[in-house]
Amino acid sequence: MDQTSHSSLRALSAALAHASNMLRMPAEEISLESMIARDWPDSCLGLGQANEGCADVVTPGYLIVLGDGFRYRADKAGNIRQQTLNMDEELRIEFHQSGGIGGWSSEYVADDSTLSPEEADHVRRFIDESNFFEMPTEVTNGTPIADLYDYTVTLAHGRRNHTVHTYDGSGPHESPALVEFIGWLQERAPIPGPKIDLPE
Repeated sequence: MDQTSHSSLRALSAALAHASNMLRMPAEEISLESMIARDWPDSCLGLGQANEGCADVVTPGYLIVLGDGFRYRADKAGNIRQQTLNMDEELRIEFHQSGGIGGWSSEYVADDSTLSPEEADHVRRFIDESNFFEMPTEVTNGTPIADLYDYTVTLAHGRRNHTVHTYDGSGPHESPALVEFIGWLQERAPIPGPKIDLPE
């Protein structure tokens, strides 16, 4: 198998070649931040221009993130399109849950490079519909219930950044939309487990 015979290598080689030309530096000196398999919504990889003929067919490929902020969408044939993100549209999620009888915890972190387009849309809708950036930092849920969980949600959307904390309690919860969103996050977070102290 030669260097460009595998679809992932073809896509990565094309992205590195483009970034190398833009940066005027050897491809070997450009770092690969992440490369994730993705299904794009059309033959233009979801980045078609006005009046461009894009076939309405799901196109398997990759989301490639290189150093210096270069992002590319690619198909398995090695066709690439550079993805330019508006600073006001970038997303980042940090979710932490802790509690239980054993004091267990887990974390989930995601951003534009790991969220699917559908997941990113879900997060943006939650931000808009819940007015997340106007929520108090402490969202109440009645009396806290012993041995259940505390939750911390941090969302960054462009230049805005906000953290809220809530907990399992007797209710009623101050923000049902936040409860639903935490459930969505829990589906993606690791199951809480004991903290492991590594030897020094």
